[in-house]
Amino acid sequence: MRRDSNNSLLVYEEYGQILGRVTLNICLQALHGFRPYGVVENVIVHENHRNRNIGQKLLQYVEDYYKSIDCHKIMLLSNSSRQRAHQFFERKGYSGSASKGFKKYL
Repeated sequence: MRRDSNNSLLVYEEYGQILGRVTLNICLQALHGFRPYGVVENVIVHENHRNRNIGQKLLQYVEDYYKSIDCHKIMLLSNSSRQRAHQFFERKGYSGSASKGFKKYL
């Protein structure tokens, strides 16, 4: 990730302890005038520190960052079994019904 400016790991840290993290990816989109879009994955907040707005702060930073580089959308990927996380994402304006994602492991 250090060598690729289109991919990064954002962490939330307090007193030297990582309490949350998110993976950011920037992708080009030919259908929107080559404006990029952002892909967010691995949104994780330590279970002992949930309900402290850490996830909200991470997602706000992500949104501000993607806006600053003129992304036209954000795609957020999450494990299909994380129902509480999905409810949180929807409260933050992400739609779980806008797209359907598929994975194939190689």
